[in-house]
Amino acid sequence: MSESEIMSIASTRGYTITAVNKSDMIDEFIAEQKLNYMFTQTELNRLTINEITDIANARGYVITQTLKADIIQEFLDEQNG
Repeated sequence: MSESEIMSIASTRGYTITAVNKSDMIDEFIAEQKLNYMFTQTELNRLTINEITDIANARGYVITQTLKADIIQEFLDEQNG
């Protein structure tokens, strides 16, 4: 896959890629994909509170709750915008 193909797919998905070489483009693409992944409630239930809040922080979500069920709901609300 060429650099232009990577950038085209990234653009279609709304990803921001700033790298100029192919290897870095791929790394950024993967990172963007992880940030754009839509978690389900079942998946979040399997994670610890710390794992959920780490993911939320990486995505820029604001988590104010302290109980796991409430944190998950707040995460899902943020994710679904």
